[in-house]
Amino acid sequence: MPNYSELISKLKNLKLSGAAETLELRIMEAEQNQLSYSELLTMIVTDEFQVRRNRTLQRLIVNARIESTKTLESFDLTFNPSINAAQIRELSLCHFIEKAENIFFIGPTGTGNYGKFLFMETTSELS
Repeated sequence: MPNYSELISKLKNLKLSGAAETLELRIMEAEQNQLSYSELLTMIVTDEFQVRRNRTLQRLIVNARIESTKTLESFDLTFNPSINAAQIRELSLCHFIEKAENIFFIGPTGTGNYGKFLFMETTSELS
């Protein structure tokens, strides 16, 4: 296997760490699947884009000072029988964002509104 250390070093100097991390893997994948140069470049640029997007998301979450992040998998939908699990799963698709609609979680104290908010805030950042 060729040594790509010089190219990886240059990618890191250009602050393209996402591309540097996956370069060798992507080149092997391109060779095995006989991908074109443009397909290889697209995969490498997509890797860099994803790394930057994930870093931005993490920075936004830290700057928002969210106490904790919740996922749909970690949210206990059974602790309150009045929670409509199907409706929460539908909201997790974030179609309300595409439609420029607002959502409100209304209910008495201790019924999970804040937890639903944290979950939806994190989910909408990922969309």
